[in-house]
Amino acid sequence: MLKKVNRLDYFTLMVLIGLVELKNGSAVATRLHTTQSKVSRALNCLREVLDDELFIRQKYGFEPNSIALRIYPMAQSILEQYDKMILTTSNTIVAPYQLTVAAHEQWSMMVLNCVTNSCSCVEGGVNVNVLPWSDTVSEQLCQGKIDCSISIEPIRHEMVDDVNIGDITHFFLVARVGHPILTSAAPLTDIFDYKIGLVNSNWHHNHPHRIEEYAHEQGIKICVALKSPSLRMVIDHASKSDDVCVLCSAVSYEYFEGREDVGFVDVSAQWRDSIELQPESYFLHCHRSVTPLLAQCMARLLREKLIEIQRHYDNSKGEVPRPLDLA
Repeated sequence: MLKKVNRLDYFTLMVLIGLVELKNGSAVATRLHTTQSKVSRALNCLREVLDDELFIRQKYGFEPNSIALRIYPMAQSILEQYDKMILTTSNTIVAPYQLTVAAHEQWSMMVLNCVTNSCSCVEGGVNVNVLPWSDTVSEQLCQGKIDCSISIEPIRHEMVDDVNIGDITHFFLVARVGHPILTSAAPLTDIFDYKIGLVNSNWHHNHPHRIEEYAHEQGIKICVALKSPSLRMVIDHASKSDDVCVLCSAVSYEYFEGREDVGFVDVSAQWRDSIELQPESYFLHCHRSVTPLLAQCMARLLREKLIEIQRHYDNSKGEVPRPLDLA
């Protein structure tokens, strides 16, 4: 058996880890900069040495069995020791960790700044590649093709960790300067008299916006003029029309703070009382191949940044910051 185990070299263990995480031979070959035939030979070696099929072939790739899932963390630990040996005997500068993150517009710079300016948990630092949000982000994350993403819904996949980084506690109506909605005594009632612009954070799942759900439940006619993942586009549209945009989260405040062509109404209290829906939260999704220390550091930094942004808005309005639920 010892002679057999000697065949489990660094590359073969990398293939094992890759197949568990990506479940696809061609994706593993791409990650390891090799050919599919070499990946297949490594898989055959694993099966011969461990005397187990390890992976069940499915229509679109491989599904690890219980033995593969048990061996997976062991292989990770072995490779970590290999890497430490290399670092110990190397005089070269440690290359930065490469991290790919998919995020909506309002989170992109926040992720970049938090990780590059504040994260010191990874030797050599971290290089962040920020990708725009698309309808394939969740699928790519589950396959390990990207490392992290931020959204308002947990992904709930065995290879992805969902971490709640904070609740959405603020809600605004933004319209051109002089718009009647800005002086309305009942803005959440009167808003339905106008066309509405929305930021569609859930567009890839075709989920309606919360205010659309509310209007449907109350039997209120709602006319949505624009849906866009871009906060800036929605606000610019409102500044040039009679439409009113609905913005959620204090994260959006910086996009209209100080603008002279639009005004806003804070409807946070009315929203919570009238809409009567459970508050949404932001989630950081990390593929389990991401170094755990880095994943934990990112979650902490983003949570702290969200709190800072919420307090900045509350302080700018002379309000006492409300308690935050970060469970």
